[in-house]
Amino acid sequence: MRSKNKGREHHGPTSQLQPGHDALLRLATNPQDACALVAVYDAHVNDLKASAFRWFRRDSEAGARAINSILAAIGRQAGSYDPQSMNASEWVSRVADAEARRLREALDATHRPHCKTRRAV
Repeated sequence: MRSKNKGREHHGPTSQLQPGHDALLRLATNPQDACALVAVYDAHVNDLKASAFRWFRRDSEAGARAINSILAAIGRQAGSYDPQSMNASEWVSRVADAEARRLREALDATHRPHCKTRRAV
């Protein structure tokens, strides 16, 4: 089946090109590819913001910083992206959510008072 999507031809069982798919494959080959990372951001900005909001709802500044950490995690983990097992959007959402959760837990751990009870001697 052939289809044209945004000027690119796609041959395959489905006629839809997934935004960010090519960029993820480029990142898997070269995690330092800044252009590919920007393309992932552009294609999945709503997913990234949704994860940041879900975990940093009350702290918009931390949520904005979390997006940068999420993008770094996507770059580091792009080699694990397997287009045969899930689509790009699902993979990005999973990585984004896992990284945002990790950041939230780390932030919470640093803000908890460390109370150790002492035994009477």
